[in-house]
Amino acid sequence: MATYREIVYMVLDLLKESSDDSFYTEEHIIFLANKFRPYLLERKYRKSRNAPFSTVSDQNYQEICVNLQPQEMLPGDCGGSWLRSVEKIPETIDIADPKIMAPSDMIFCMVNWIAPERMPYIGYNKWLKKIIYASKSADGYLYLSSQNPAFQHLDQVRMQAAFSNPEEAAALACDSDGNPTNCDVLDMEFPLEEALIVSCIEMVVQEIAGPRYAPQDKNNNASDELSDANVTGRRAYTPVQAYDMAEARQPSGGSNEQ
Repeated sequence: MATYREIVYMVLDLLKESSDDSFYTEEHIIFLANKFRPYLLERKYRKSRNAPFSTVSDQNYQEICVNLQPQEMLPGDCGGSWLRSVEKIPETIDIADPKIMAPSDMIFCMVNWIAPERMPYIGYNKWLKKIIYASKSADGYLYLSSQNPAFQHLDQVRMQAAFSNPEEAAALACDSDGNPTNCDVLDMEFPLEEALIVSCIEMVVQEIAGPRYAPQDKNNNASDELSDANVTGRRAYTPVQAYDMAEARQPSGGSNEQ
């Protein structure tokens, strides 16, 4: 899996812009990469999400630690035992259901992700009372409910999902001991499968370089003068075109140009 640093350097290399006085920054490239990532994932998986053998690559997921606290009652609920996340959960990309994992000492407990509309009606089937149900409510918090006796001892769960903003999700990540993990954003892994990395880089390059070669029409009139307008800046190339051009510029072996 590529890191943000690799994504930024590949974009800069394709743009051939490495000077300090450029009109865009590394943060701008990271922002655009995060912006196009959900589009690429939804375009690939939304059409096939109902297919029986369609699975989302684990490279698109991030894992966060969710701290829990007791919640006596939900608005409009008749009562029951609930747990609510301490922090709000980042937005997720709607390509697959998130995965909720309880600590290893509660591995026998099943944690099922369901729609928030179903949460007030679970727990009444005597055959399913030990199942833990989880869902994200409209207020942005994660809620869990169950009739399992061990349920009330949960103070933290791990959640794997394709989050819309990888940086927000990384702020809630933790190690195996539950301690927060902090690192430079450039050293973070970019949560996108390898097959879509080139497409993401190409979209970032086109977004940055596109306006630089727009025709200039200085006369505000009704005449069609764009055909004679000057083109400014350099042309933006796709990654495949850039690599082909770089290959073509390589001197042939044994030849010396005068």
